[in-house]
Amino acid sequence: MRHLLRREQAQSVIELALLLPFLLLLILGTIEIGRSFRIYMTLNNAAREGAAWLAHYPSDPTGARTLATTEAARVGLTASQLTITITPVKSKYAAGDNVTFKIVCAYPLMFGALTKISTISFSAQVTMRVLYD
Repeated sequence: MRHLLRREQAQSVIELALLLPFLLLLILGTIEIGRSFRIYMTLNNAAREGAAWLAHYPSDPTGARTLATTEAARVGLTASQLTITITPVKSKYAAGDNVTFKIVCAYPLMFGALTKISTISFSAQVTMRVLYD
């Protein structure tokens, strides 16, 4: 009886050793997807904030960039990781103009060494109409 119990314990250890890498990969992947989704949602919010700023303050594109950068900094993104594009390029927008605010981010993966992919590029784009001159 004792010999049979040892064999069953050894079998359990071997099963755990075979399944543990897959379980860890599943857990780490879930964490990475959650972090990526958080970054993506923050970029969408930052683009929306920047476009809304330009819709209300059409002579302040620098303020829109600053606001978007501040919003992205809430999740640890730095200004050097962001590429912000405002089209059309003007110093002052007129009422009725459509302004497109786009943010591109090179997001560093936490477990990039395991997948040999170090970064993923995310982008968010919002177009709004300028309300006032």
